[in-house]
Amino acid sequence: MSVVWSDYFGRTDVGRSRQRNEDAYFTGQLASVEGWTLLAVADGLGGHVKGDWASHRTLELLASGLDQLIGALGPLRAMEEACRRVNWAVFSEARAMGAYGAATTLVAALVYGDQVWWMNVGDSRFYVLSGGALGQVSHDHSWVAEQVDIGALTPEDARVHPNRNVVTRTVGFEPSVSIDVGGPIALAPGDALLLCSDGLFGPVGDKEIVSVMAGHSTETACKRLIAAANA
Repeated sequence: MSVVWSDYFGRTDVGRSRQRNEDAYFTGQLASVEGWTLLAVADGLGGHVKGDWASHRTLELLASGLDQLIGALGPLRAMEEACRRVNWAVFSEARAMGAYGAATTLVAALVYGDQVWWMNVGDSRFYVLSGGALGQVSHDHSWVAEQVDIGALTPEDARVHPNRNVVTRTVGFEPSVSIDVGGPIALAPGDALLLCSDGLFGPVGDKEIVSVMAGHSTETACKRLIAAANA
């Protein structure tokens, strides 16, 4: 089985509750290693100084860092090492600017042929839609996720809890960070990947996400998902 991964699209929107968009995304081929596609979303910490800078800088450094590492380390170790370096760079650059606390979530997928590797820090998510079912691959690093894990909250309660936006891991807030990595995941024809911030999965439920993704092109699905979140 062979899958050529060429249909991808990214979009971001400030939404209806904030004046500044602190999210950023990257979709594209890695520049110096042929055949590798990087998809990534970063959500700068709202209310923290330079959250928008942190998200954009993180993705800029990640793409260039993977170019340098993937040939030597392979995809999984390259993603982990690249994220460690990005975290230190964002932390150091933020301190040099006096922007203490500048930080962001990060979720990324690295695709080659019919396989995908992933990593995440924070509560932005990576999903795989396969056979009509949407599965969350990444695990949220958030206060509510920890409470769900220990049985103190139900997933339904977590969606509306006042602390649902409190993240427990970020890129750039501290000099080091623990990174979740995984893969490879084998993709079948018709499978789709979704990387998104909580601006989507917070207000839009899984069933609606599936109906939009399954019934539209990649570009149209992105636009309609954002419209659903805003609605």
